[in-house]
Amino acid sequence: MLIRVFTILLPIVFAIKLSLAQDTTTLSIDSIANDSTTTVDTITYLPPQFALSPLFYKKRYKETDLMYKIVDNWGNGFDSLYGTRNMRPILHGVAYRGGANNYFHKTNKRKNSNPLPNDGVDNLCKEGFSHSIYLYRTNWESAPPIDTCKCVNSSKNIMQYDQFDYFDDEHVYKMLEIVYKSAIDSTLGPVYLHCWNGWHASGFISAIILKQFCGMSDLDAVTYWDLGTDGANGSPRYNKIRERIRKFKPYSEFLLYDSLQNAICPPMPTVIDSSQLHIGIEHLVIVPEAIPLNTVLILNNVKFQPNKTTLPNPDANPDLQNIIKAFQKSPDLRLEIGGHTDRSGNEVKNRQLSNARAQFVYDYLIKKGIPQKNLTYKGYGSSKPAYSNRTKGGRAANRRIEVKVLHKKAESSDKLVDEVDPFELKQKTTLKDLLTKKVGESLLLNHVMFEPNMFELSDSSAIQVDSLAEIMKYNTHLNIEIVGYTDKSGIEDKNITLSTNRAKAVYDRLIEKGISSGRLYFSGCGSENPIATNAYRWGRDLNRRIEIVILP
Repeated sequence: MLIRVFTILLPIVFAIKLSLAQDTTTLSIDSIANDSTTTVDTITYLPPQFALSPLFYKKRYKETDLMYKIVDNWGNGFDSLYGTRNMRPILHGVAYRGGANNYFHKTNKRKNSNPLPNDGVDNLCKEGFSHSIYLYRTNWESAPPIDTCKCVNSSKNIMQYDQFDYFDDEHVYKMLEIVYKSAIDSTLGPVYLHCWNGWHASGFISAIILKQFCGMSDLDAVTYWDLGTDGANGSPRYNKIRERIRKFKPYSEFLLYDSLQNAICPPMPTVIDSSQLHIGIEHLVIVPEAIPLNTVLILNNVKFQPNKTTLPNPDANPDLQNIIKAFQKSPDLRLEIGGHTDRSGNEVKNRQLSNARAQFVYDYLIKKGIPQKNLTYKGYGSSKPAYSNRTKGGRAANRRIEVKVLHKKAESSDKLVDEVDPFELKQKTTLKDLLTKKVGESLLLNHVMFEPNMFELSDSSAIQVDSLAEIMKYNTHLNIEIVGYTDKSGIEDKNITLSTNRAKAVYDRLIEKGISSGRLYFSGCGSENPIATNAYRWGRDLNRRIEIVILP
C-alpha cells in the first residue's frame, strides 16, 4: 500500500519542485510529511539528482592546492560548512582536514578543546560526508556518533562520527582504511579528520595520508606539516611529530592507481613561505641548493646528558651521518659546529661545556674524513636560546648542537625543476649508440614506455624492441642485460616485481624475434636511479622505463 501511495505522490513532488523557486526540497518533504499515508523518510530514498564525485567537491569548494582554506580560522568562508574551522583539502572529494569551530562560534561558544559543534556535524552530513573523525579524546562524550540528514544532492546521507587517536599506530591504520574505502567506493562520501585548530594533529594524519595515497616524499610531507600549522610550529615537542611523519611507510593494501592519484591529489602551493618551515640537516643532504648561506640547522638527534661532553654511539646518530652525507654530496661545503646550553648554572661553565660538546662533534667529523678546513667549532653557552627556558622541554632542547652553513657551491636557479622538457632525457640517445657503448655502460630505450602498474609492451614499444633485435642479429658480439624500472609510487617490494616483469616482457620479445637466451639477462631495480623527478606526473612517466646494459 505504501508503495502505491508513493507512486501516486512522486509526480506531485516533482511538480512542486519545478513550480517553486524557493527552498523546494523542504516544501517537498513537508508536503509528503502532511500525508498520513507516508513518512518523512520516504522522500530521502529518491535517487540523487547528481553524483558527489571528487570533481564535484573540487569545483564546489574551489579547491586549488593543499593549503587552500575552504573555511578560515574563524569558521567563515563557506556557509554550508559552518561549525568547521581551517578546513583544507587532503584528497579532492575524499578526505579533508581542519578543526572544530567552538571558541570562535558566533553562538553557543564553548572551550576550544571539544569535538564538532552540532551545526558542524549536521552541515558535514548535508554536504555528503560519510565520516568525520575527532583526533583527540577530550570531551568526546558530548559528540553525536551518527547524523542522518538530507544531502545536498537530495539523497539520504548517514554520517558516522568516530574518535581516533592520531598518536596511535593502530588508529592511524584504521583511518587510512576509512579514507581508502572513500577513495575507491563511489557510494561513500568524503572523510573529515579534525583536531581543535586544524593545525597539528590534523596536519599529521594528513601528511600520512599524502604519503600513503599520493606518494609524497618524507621531506615534502614534513614541509607540508610545517606549512599547515600557520606558523605555530616552533615548539621542540613537534620534532616528534616530524619524526613520525618521516618514519611512516605506506601500507601495500591501501595503494591507489596513478589515474586515481592524479584525479584526487592536490598540488602543493606554488609559492611557499620558507619562514614557516622547519629546516633540518636532512635538507642539506637532499636539497642543498635550497639552503641559504648562514642558515642555522639544529641537530635534533644530538642530545648530550647533563654535564656530559661525549655521545655514546655517534656512528648510529642520524644527524651526524647526514652531515657526512652532505659533505659527500657537496665537497665545497663549510660548516660551523655550534654548542649551546640552557640558562641553568654559571655562564662561564656553560660556555666551556658548550665548547667541549661542539669540539666532540668536530673531532668526530674530522675522524670520519671531513677536511679540517671545512669545519670550525664554537661554544655559545646560553647566549642564543632557540626555545623558551621557562619549561623543562625548552631547556632540554636548548642543550643542543647546531651547524651553520658558512659556504657552499653556488647553485644555478635559471631553470626550475618543473621547467624541464619532459622528453629531453628521452631524446639524447638512439639504438645506434648501443654499438659505441663499452661493457657496463647503459642505454635508455626511449620509446619503450609503460602505463602505471602495467608491464605489457604497447605496439609502439614493441617496434623499438624489434629494432633492437635486428641490431643484435647483425652484431652477434652484443650481449645485454635488460633492466626494468618503476616510478616512486607504491611499495618498493611490489615495484621490484613490477620492474622485473617489464624487463622480462622485453626479454621475451627479443627471444620471440630470434635472439638467443644465452645473450640476454633481465632484472628489475624498482624505483632506484630515477632519471626525472617523481614529484610530477611527467617525471613518473619517464621513470617507468627500460635500460640496456652491455655485458661481456
